[in-house]
Amino acid sequence: MAKFILTLSHRVHIAMNVFAKTAALGAILAGVAFPALAQQKSALPVPTPATHLAGVTGSLASVVGKTKYVHEQENNSPAAVVLPLGDGKYEVEADCSGWVSHNLKKLPLQYEAVHAYQSQVPGEAEKPYPRANVYRQYFANLKPGAPFTPVRKLADVRPGDILSWCLPGHCGIPYTGKPANDTGHVMVVMSQPIPAGRGKAYLMVLDSSSVAHYSAKTLPPAVLKAHPGLAQAYARYPDVRDTVVDGKVSANGVGPGFILFGTDARGAINSFQFGPGDHVNSEDILFAVGRPAQPAATVASK
Repeated sequence: MAKFILTLSHRVHIAMNVFAKTAALGAILAGVAFPALAQQKSALPVPTPATHLAGVTGSLASVVGKTKYVHEQENNSPAAVVLPLGDGKYEVEADCSGWVSHNLKKLPLQYEAVHAYQSQVPGEAEKPYPRANVYRQYFANLKPGAPFTPVRKLADVRPGDILSWCLPGHCGIPYTGKPANDTGHVMVVMSQPIPAGRGKAYLMVLDSSSVAHYSAKTLPPAVLKAHPGLAQAYARYPDVRDTVVDGKVSANGVGPGFILFGTDARGAINSFQFGPGDHVNSEDILFAVGRPAQPAATVASK
């Protein structure tokens, strides 16, 4: 099958629905994570680059009928490969950074800023798109006027933010051990933080992964009881990547999921756990979050 390219009619249709869908999801998750926010006026939010990214990412994720986790070396693609299946459904083949890059390209200014930074990271210049460690390093070193805003605390993360981490040996700092096989992970955030005890919170994300995440069925019962809207938010996206092999759930591609994050004394992210029973990962891992935004020069010129 040939690569799917959005036609003009597709782009118009998505553009007309992006902000309405994002606003609706934001309303659900605002009430879930921070009930006080539900008392605010229900008017649609002013469109921003971050809400646009959440919208286009959610629009594509909502029509995934089949998916496969594929590294950039395997598909030789500039990002994700999206193939029509019929009946309005699509197959998506991508790794985590290919998925994020595919959606971020709908914000050309923001994507090109990350892509331009790619050559500054050793070993990354020839890769077909920025990988997770590039996103992490770029967000951690944002310059004034960049088309992203750094988000330094987990409590401040919002839908449309891009969250990334680098694994040992891929963080741009001296490391004497054996580098990890992957550079890290990157995802588009689709919720506000969902409290999970002191210094911990879940985030619902849309990503491409080969590791099973928390789902609406495997979140702790106390969290689901406290936030009944979570199941509704999760159900907006087909969960077609998870499979059960020998009684263990594994993932293979694009879909929704919850990841549990921990924080340090300042509230900055310092650990993650993909799913129930998984190891809590923190050693020699660095995190960074970037929020797509209008660069200062653009705002000042209006």
